[in-house]
Formats: sequence, structure tokens, C-alpha cells
Amino acid sequence: MNTSIATEEMDLQAPSANPTGTAPCAVQLGQFVAGVRADRLPAQVVDHAKSRLVDCLATAISSRALPVPAVAGAFVADSRGGASIVGRRQCAAAVDASFVNATLINGSTHDDFLAKSHAGAVVVPAALALIEEHGGTGADLLAAIVAGYEVTARAYLGGPGMLPRFRATGVPGAVGAAAAAARALRLDARGAMHALGLGAMFASGFGEGFHSGTMDVKLNVGWASRSGTSAALLARAGATASPTIFEGTSGFFHAFSNGVDSAPRTVEGLGEKFLIEDTLYKERPVCIFVQTPVELAHRLVRQHGFDPAAIEHVRIHAPIATYTNPGYQNAAPFATALKARISASFTVAAALLGRPIDTYEYYDHTDDAEVLALAKRVQLVEPTSDIHDVHVQVMVAGRSFEARGVEMEYQLPSHDKVVRKFRRLTADLESDLGERILAAALEMDRAPDVAELTRLLRLV
Repeated sequence: MNTSIATEEMDLQAPSANPTGTAPCAVQLGQFVAGVRADRLPAQVVDHAKSRLVDCLATAISSRALPVPAVAGAFVADSRGGASIVGRRQCAAAVDASFVNATLINGSTHDDFLAKSHAGAVVVPAALALIEEHGGTGADLLAAIVAGYEVTARAYLGGPGMLPRFRATGVPGAVGAAAAAARALRLDARGAMHALGLGAMFASGFGEGFHSGTMDVKLNVGWASRSGTSAALLARAGATASPTIFEGTSGFFHAFSNGVDSAPRTVEGLGEKFLIEDTLYKERPVCIFVQTPVELAHRLVRQHGFDPAAIEHVRIHAPIATYTNPGYQNAAPFATALKARISASFTVAAALLGRPIDTYEYYDHTDDAEVLALAKRVQLVEPTSDIHDVHVQVMVAGRSFEARGVEMEYQLPSHDKVVRKFRRLTADLESDLGERILAAALEMDRAPDVAELTRLLRLV
């Protein structure tokens, strides 16, 4: 069922805003979003959507006792509606469920990553809440997920200059959440265009909280999902947005990225390759930008077996985008677990000393004296050129041990990796509840609705 948008007539082509004479980005993206159907997607793309759903549910379930989701839950405590919140018996309005579930998915810093955004954390809650509250099949949910990941990535690709001043999850992420929500509501192309434009208007977020390890950056993820959900509901109600909201002279790309030079990338190859296939997976509950240095540190210890107590110093070379990412250079004191989990010096020192950094609970020990002492001897080398590799050098008793790797190369997910992670993160659930949730998610393309999945999620 398509939803017609009653609004004033407007020229959606707006050729004056686009020197190529092609339709504006929002128009093309809206057409794409409205046209995504699971039965027309390549089989591997549908599998990726199910994999992303499983991974997001795993991180949400594992975060249900954390402080940020607790604050978000308290904020919506009086909300009533038809959308489920993970671990809560009472349903809430879709906008509120998407907000809390996004903070759950992102809560333990263990969620996926695409085009500088935590795409799953903003997309999946918006799609799931609206499918549950307004109806739809499991295939509709998967189509909405694919649409949301695609637009999250493309809204960043058209304005990469937004980093590091703005936070991609809060900016392109709000647009991606709007795309997922628009598809979940089965808006037509015009309605989807307005939803995307409203999502762009509501976009916000920057990374100062990563330096302090405070809740603001986590709540920003929830708000981006809520904003996207709200944008689609507003479009459904008749709200409009400029068709040139992305590349227009006062639009999204000028505001966040200081120009439109990259704007053509927003729609380049749209519908030919699905960007959800490029999503990165997190094995450890640490910032995406320290995953590779940590993996290389583990590799050096495994290969050479040197005595960590004999380490004299460590040097880490990384790409400029990594080096300048808010929080990467965090140093002691680590007043919060978040401040430590995104610090290259803390996480690499902990890895070299054999600490259990794969577990979220370890980061309750940010006063670990040995780790703090070694972290002081970790030098983060400022890049002098546009390097793409990560290089970790450990000096031990006068000998140098080195490892190199392409940043994030090992973090491409597989079905087996994701299932193992799900089982590990849900091992504390009673009886076979985890396995039933996993089965429901993996069979989503054949599900007549999402009722069984959401019923199980309320029980965790």
C-alpha cells in the first residue's frame, strides 16, 4: 500500500539546483527507497540484512543493564503504543521504542559500522518499531533495513567533509533512519523524498563527548533513530521538505560538509550495488578505529610471545581520519568506561598485557595500574602523509616487533562470525530464549509479521 502525500504542487526535478540537469539527490533516493523489495533483491543482500538484524539484536540484548539505555528508558517511561523495547514488557510509541532500542544496540560499543556511521543502531530500531506498530511482513523489515543502510552510507559519501567536526551517526544516520522508516511505512517515492528531507533537517551531532566519555554521544545515536522515525511519520501525515535539501545552496552538504563537490557520489551507482554488503563487524566492544591496532597487538603477542613486562614503548601509525577521530587520542585519567574503550593507548596496552578486552565488563577496570603505566608509553604518531595502513611497533628489550594491516580489513562479517557473536552475547538468557530469537531473525524473510520476534525480545 502506497501512501499519497497531500501537498502543494512542486517541481521535483528542480534542475536549477543541479548543474547536471538530473533529478535532485532526494528525489532519486526517494524513488530508490520506495522501490526496495526483498523479493527483488539479490539473495546475498537479503542474507546481509538478516545478518545485520542478528548482530544488532545481539548487542541490544547484551546492553540491557547499561546506564545509557536506562536513562533512555526512564525518559520514555510513560509512552504507550504498539512498538516493543528490548527487555521491557510494556510497548511504547514507535518514536520512543526506536530511541531506546538504538541506545541498546549502540550501548556496549559493539555494533556494526558503515561509511563512518553505526548504521544498524539507527536503522534497525526505526524499521522494526514501525513495522510492528503499523504492520508489515518480515520481508518488509528486511527491505527497510537494506534501504536504511544504503541511504546512511550515501548521505555520508556525498558530504565526507563533515568529519571530524560532526558525527556521522547523528548526521547521515538520521537520514538513513528516515529511509528505513519510510520503507517500513511503505511511503511512495514522493513521501519517501519528504521523509529523507525531514531526516536531513533533523540531523545533528558532534563528538566532544568522546573526549570525556559522557552519555551525550550515545544518546545522539538514539535521537538520530528517533528523528528518522519522526521524519517518516511526519511525511506520512503530509509534511514536506525541499527536493534540493541535500545539494541546494542552503542545504545539507553545504551545512555539514562545506560544499557539494562530492554530492554526485550520493546517487552514483544507486541500485546497482548495495552498500549494506560493505558493513564492518565488531568482534570487540571497542571503538571501530582502535579495532585494527588492537588486532595487530594481539597478533604480535601470539606470534612472538614476548614478555609484556619488558615492553619499552609502543608506536602506532594510523590514517589521518583515525588519528583525528574524537577519542582516539584519549589519555588517562579514564573517568568512564567509554573514554577507555575508544582510546588507542588504553586498548592496545590492555591487549598487549593479555587483559580480557573482548568482554564489556573489563572496562569497569579503567584503573588497572599496569595498563595505565604501559598506556603512557604508547605513542600515537601523527600522520605526515595520507597513509591507509595501520602499523604497530613494539620495542621489547632493544628488539623491535612490528605488524601492519589495512585498516578494518579483517572486520568483514560472515554468517558464522555473527552467529557465534550472538550466542556469546546472549549466553545469559534463560533456557533456549536466545536460540529462539536467533531462529526468528534468520527466518525473517519468510515471516508473515514481526510479532513473534518482538514478543521474544520483550522477554529478555
